[in-house]
Amino acid sequence: MTDEAGRLAEFSRLLLSLNTSLLSDDPWRDFLLILRDQTHARYGTLILTPPDPSLTTMITPTATSESIQRYLDRYLEIDPFVGLPEGKVVTLYEYVGEAALKNTTYYKEWVETMDGSHVLGVDLRMSGGYEARLRLTRAPGGEPFDREETRRVEEIVPHLRQAIELYQRLETSRSEQAVMIGAIEQFAVGTVILDHHLKVLKMNEVAASILADGDGIKLVGGRVALSNPARDAEFRRRLKEAVSASGSSGRSVFLAERPSGHRDIGIVVQPVQIPGFMHTGSAPAIALFLGDPERQCVVTSDAVRKLFNFTPTEAAISASLANGVSVIDTAHRLGIAENTVRAHLRSIFAKTGVARQSQLVHLIHTSLPELTLQRGG
Repeated sequence: MTDEAGRLAEFSRLLLSLNTSLLSDDPWRDFLLILRDQTHARYGTLILTPPDPSLTTMITPTATSESIQRYLDRYLEIDPFVGLPEGKVVTLYEYVGEAALKNTTYYKEWVETMDGSHVLGVDLRMSGGYEARLRLTRAPGGEPFDREETRRVEEIVPHLRQAIELYQRLETSRSEQAVMIGAIEQFAVGTVILDHHLKVLKMNEVAASILADGDGIKLVGGRVALSNPARDAEFRRRLKEAVSASGSSGRSVFLAERPSGHRDIGIVVQPVQIPGFMHTGSAPAIALFLGDPERQCVVTSDAVRKLFNFTPTEAAISASLANGVSVIDTAHRLGIAENTVRAHLRSIFAKTGVARQSQLVHLIHTSLPELTLQRGG
C-alpha cells in the first residue's frame, strides 16, 4: 500500500468512527481514541461548552472521571487556551506563548500534573449557541505537533462540525420524543408501534398493561389480537388497509369488546409517515393508540412532589387528600398521628398559598393535565 493510500485508509477509518458516534451509547469515544493515536497524542478531548459553564460536558476517554471533574471545577474558567479563532487549528504555545504559559496557575497546577505539554486545538461555534473545543495533548518532552498531524486535524474539522450539528438535532428529537411519550402516558393512553407485517415493534407501559389484562385485546405471537374472532378479522383488515396507506395522515377508530362487561377499549389506528423507501420489513408502519375508560387517573405523591417541591411526607399527604381520602384515614394509611398530618398541612398551605383543604385539592386537580383531561371528557 502506498503512503497516500495508507493515509486515505486512516482518514476513512477516522471518519467512520466520527459518523458512528452519532448513534453510539458512548458518543465520541472511538473517534477521540483513533484521532489521538493517529496524531501520536496522549489524550484526545472534546469539550462542549454552553453559555452557562456549569453545564459543560467534557469527554476524554483515557482520563479518570476525577481528573475531568477537577478540570471542570477548577481549571475551565482559567484555561488560557480558549477563544481560539473559529475553525482554525492552532497549538497552545502558538496561541499563548511558551514563556507566558509557564507562568500561569493553569500550567503549574493542571498541565504539569496531567503529564501534558504540547496541545493542539480547534474551537467551533455551533448554531445551538454552544462551543465545541477539540484538544489533543502530548506529554512533556515529546516533539511539538508537526504539519502532517495538524493537517490531519484540519481535514476532520468540517466533518466534526457537521457531526456535532447532527448529534444536536438527534438529541433534541430524542428529548422531544421523551416529553411526548411521557405526556401520552400521563393521559393513560397506550401506544403500540407495528411494522409492515403487523408485528409489534414497541409499546409503552400503559399498552403493555392493557394487553397483559387480555380483556378483549391481547398480544398473540407478537401481534395485537381481539378476543372476538369476527371483530378480530375486521380489525386485521383495517390494519392491512392502514399499512397500504402508510405515509398518509388518515386514521380510523375501532372498538374492542370486553368479555368482562367493562366498557369497550377504544383503538385509534394511525399510519406512520415515513419515507417511501422504508415502506417494508421492520420499519414502523402503524401506530395504535389504546384508550381504556376503566383506567382512572390517580394522583400520585411523586407527581405532586415534583409539581410543588414538597417533602415526601407532604407529597404523600397531599396526594391522599386529592384522591378523596379523609385526614383521619390518611393518617392511618401513612402510620402517623392525625395531628402530624394537620401540622404538615400548615406547611403545605404555606407552600401553595391556599388556606383550606378544599382549595388544595382543587389546586392539585387543576395543575395535573391528565386529571383536567379526564374531568373534561
